[in-house]
Amino acid sequence: MQNSKYRILGLVGQGQFGRVFCASLRESGGKNSRPVGQLVALKELSHTSAPTSEFLRELWFLITLQHPNIVACIALEHTATGRYLVMDYCEGGTLRSLLKQDSPLRLLEGLQLVIGVLAGLDYAHRRGVVHCDIKPENILLSLGPKGWLPRLSDFGIARRLPEIGTTRLHQEISPDATVGSPAYMAPERFYGLYSPMSDIYAVGILLFELLMGYRPFSGTPGDLMWAHLNQRLQLPEVIPEPLQEVLKKALEKLPARRFASASHMAQALRLAMYDRAVRQLGDHAIPWEGGIENDEEEDRPRIINFHLPITASQLSVPAPVTILVANEAYLYGAAGSQVIILPQPHQSLVAGKVKTSVSFPESVLGILPALGGSCILTQERLYWLGDRASQPECILDIGDIGLETIPTLYKAAVDFHSRCLAVAISGELRFYSLAIESGSITLTLKRTIALTEPNLPELMFLDRRHLLATWPDTEQKQPQTTFKVYSRRGTTVGSVRLLTSIGQAIAQGNQLLSTAEPYTLLGMPLGSKSAILLIKLLPLKVARIPLESLPTCACATSWGYFVADAQGQILVCDRKGSQIGNFSSPVVPKAIAPWGKTGLAITADSGCIHFLDVNFETDP
Repeated sequence: MQNSKYRILGLVGQGQFGRVFCASLRESGGKNSRPVGQLVALKELSHTSAPTSEFLRELWFLITLQHPNIVACIALEHTATGRYLVMDYCEGGTLRSLLKQDSPLRLLEGLQLVIGVLAGLDYAHRRGVVHCDIKPENILLSLGPKGWLPRLSDFGIARRLPEIGTTRLHQEISPDATVGSPAYMAPERFYGLYSPMSDIYAVGILLFELLMGYRPFSGTPGDLMWAHLNQRLQLPEVIPEPLQEVLKKALEKLPARRFASASHMAQALRLAMYDRAVRQLGDHAIPWEGGIENDEEEDRPRIINFHLPITASQLSVPAPVTILVANEAYLYGAAGSQVIILPQPHQSLVAGKVKTSVSFPESVLGILPALGGSCILTQERLYWLGDRASQPECILDIGDIGLETIPTLYKAAVDFHSRCLAVAISGELRFYSLAIESGSITLTLKRTIALTEPNLPELMFLDRRHLLATWPDTEQKQPQTTFKVYSRRGTTVGSVRLLTSIGQAIAQGNQLLSTAEPYTLLGMPLGSKSAILLIKLLPLKVARIPLESLPTCACATSWGYFVADAQGQILVCDRKGSQIGNFSSPVVPKAIAPWGKTGLAITADSGCIHFLDVNFETDP
C-alpha cells in the first residue's frame, strides 16, 4: 500500500467482508509504539460488502473487548483504496485450517482449546456481547508454550444485549437478523432470537466436530434449519460418557436447558478431563479414526510401505560424530577437531570411501555446506574448505575484528549465490561480501548493525536478499522465540515473537532447518508435548504437528522430512508435514542427514556412521 505505514507481505485470508493481509510496520511512531517490522493483520472492509454501520460495529466490539482469547484491534488504517482494521497477527491461521491437517490435535489439547474459546465468550457475554457466528473459520490460533491459543475474531454480526449479564432471549427484527452460519446456528437463531446460550450451542457443534471430524447435522441450509429444530442428537459410542454429557447439555434444543453460561460449560469440560475414561484417551489423536468425513480425503497422502529389512551399512570413524549435515554433493561429519567428507551416492547405496578427513586446530562447532565447499566454524575462527582443497583456509579470525574483548561465541551464515557472509557477535550483526579468486576467498566488511538482544541469534539465509535471525529465550516465565528477517542492507523486513522456545536439539546446535519449500523451516518446540513445527515465512504461518514421542533430531530432504526420537523410531513426513510412515533405526540417532535419494546417514554414541537405504514406494 502506497503512503501507508504498513508493508503488505501476503494475503492470508478471504472473508465475506473483505480480505485479510499479513503486513509489517515500516516505521515506528514513538517510544510507546510497536517496533519496526512488527507483524500485524490488516482486515480490509470495503464499503460495498461492509457498510459503515458494520465497520463501526466490529470496531466497537474489538476495542471494547480486551482478552487473551479475543483478537485485539490495534489501530485503523485508511488509504486511497480502502479502510482496514489493524489487528494482532495470529500465525496459526484459523481453526478450520488446523482441522484440515491429519490428526492435528490430541484429545486433551482439543478440549483445552475449546475451554479457551469459552473463556473468550464468557468475557464477551459478561460485557453484554453475543458473538452470533462461532465457527472454526472465526477462531484464530496463536502458538503458545503449551500448544495453540484460540482467539475469537470476526464480530461483524455480533449483537449487544439490552441488559448486560442477562440470559434472556432477545429478538432483533432486521433483514440480517438470521445472518450467520447455518451449520453452527442454535435453533432460536433461525427466528432472529439470540442470547449467550446461542453461542454455547455453537461451541457444542464445534466440540462435536473436533472429536469426530464432522458435524452432527448436515445438508442444505433448509435441511440444517429443520435438523437444528427437530432432529434428535446422535452421539457416537466412541465419545467417552463424560464428554457425551457435556455435548447433550450444550446442544439442547431449548436455550434454558443448556449451560447457564460459557464458564459453566468450561467447568464441565474441566471435570470431564479429570475422568479416568477421558484421561486414558488424552494423548490419542482427534478426530477419532473412522469419524472423518472430508471432501478432500482423496488428496490426503497415502501411507508408505517400507521394504524390510532396511538395507544398512556402516563406516568406522576416528571418534563419535557430533555434527552431521549434507547437501546434494557431499555428506559432512564433525568428530572432535576433524571433518569427514563423503560423496553422496548417485544410484545404489554404497557407503564408499572417505573422500578426505581434514584436521583443524580446534574443535569443530558447526558446518555450513555451500556451493563448491563448506564453511567450518571453530571457537575462534571461520574456515573455508573447498571441495577440491586438501587444506582449510581461515577466512575470518574472530580475534581480529576490532572488538575490545575477544567474543567467546559467534554465529554465522553464508550464501554463496549472493556471495554474502553474516556473522553475529557481541551486540553486532556484520555483513561481509565474499570474493573468490583462484579458489581463494577474501572478505570485505560491508555494514554493521546493532543487536539489542543479550544473547546471540542463530542465522540462516532465506534467499539472496534475506537473512533470518532467531533468538530462543527459555529464561522468561513464558518461553518465547523472536524471529527477525533482515535485508542484506541490514533493514528489518519483519519480526514476530512466538510464545514457545524452538529447541536447539533438532540439528546439532541449530534451532531450525531450511526445507525444500520456499521460506519454510522445520523446528522443534522445547518444554512442550511431542511436536514439530513447520514455519512458513513471508507471510508467517505456523503448523504444529503432534507426534507420538519426543523428537531428538531431524533432517529435511527434497521430498519431505525424517524425524527421530529417543527410542530409535524414525518418522517420515511429506513436504506438507503429513505423517506418511515410520521405521526403527538400528541405533538411537544423535544426528541424521540425507543420504542419496531416499536414504539416511545416522550417527550414535559409537564411532560409526550408519547408512540406511529406506526403499519405499506408495500404495497404488
